[in-house]
Amino acid sequence: MARIYYDIDTSLSELQDSIIGIIGYGNQGRAQALNLRDSGLSVRVAARDQSPSGAIAIKDGFETESIERVAANCDVLAIMLPDEVIADVYKASIEPYLTSGRSFVFAHGFAIHNKIVSLPDDADIILVAPTGPGRKLRSLYIEGKGLPALVAVAQNGSGRAFEKCLSYALGIGSTRAGVIETTFSEETVTDLFCEQSVLCGGVPALIKASFDTLVESGYQPELAYISCLKEVKLIADLLFERGIDGMRESISTTAQYGSALAGEELVDDRTRHKLKKILRRIETGEFARSFLATEGEREATIENLLASEKRSRLARTGKDLQTKIQF
Repeated sequence: MARIYYDIDTSLSELQDSIIGIIGYGNQGRAQALNLRDSGLSVRVAARDQSPSGAIAIKDGFETESIERVAANCDVLAIMLPDEVIADVYKASIEPYLTSGRSFVFAHGFAIHNKIVSLPDDADIILVAPTGPGRKLRSLYIEGKGLPALVAVAQNGSGRAFEKCLSYALGIGSTRAGVIETTFSEETVTDLFCEQSVLCGGVPALIKASFDTLVESGYQPELAYISCLKEVKLIADLLFERGIDGMRESISTTAQYGSALAGEELVDDRTRHKLKKILRRIETGEFARSFLATEGEREATIENLLASEKRSRLARTGKDLQTKIQF
């Protein structure tokens, strides 16, 4: 069974005398910086001159500094940068300015699991990975609640790395809900796999294929759009609130019977074989190598996907329908 920690299991004392530097003031970095500051901890924000994120940080009440200055003067460095830029930024603007005894916090295990950076041997290397976007982390914190997180330690240079890890999780509000102990590798693999197989790969692909099937068979695209895309939220909410069994109990008898027949047809042995192939690609590092290998190829792949989505009849139907019906 997973081990879960709550507010009662930690305190802010491990970080009370530390200066936390946030490097990367995007969705996750901004939320964590604000939550840590509101928890009473000392936070500095690194931002490039004239950058949009720097302007947001200043508006939020932070005095921004260069990455180099934050790296040189902060005890804890929270690396909130996109995975594809971490290696270059670390090499150029962080590594040359480090002194001993630093703690590094990551919100995703990708960089450490795939060994794209080499951190000092005496450093604490910590994972605090909220299980949702930064805006949700922030909004729940303001409400007095918390977003669950995954926590791990890859290197315990100080002998107090896990205690710092829990303290940081407390600072961003996650121990209010509960944080689950894991490893950098487990978090990385499961996160990438669920993105590709279910959340961002599988579900959109199934929606598109189902929409196309109905439209090609002569059914109105507007009805196909509502049925195959808009109603996903209704089921997703039930899954979130009650799990799969609770969702099944909450739907109509026809939906229950139909799902019993269709589910196994769609996810058969061939599908499971493909899922294992996706998992192996992540586990072996093949996905990471492909992702990091050539920036131009990566950007072209993403741009082609987005362009294709925007040109699709599904997208055109949705855009047109949004002007006519209030969902």
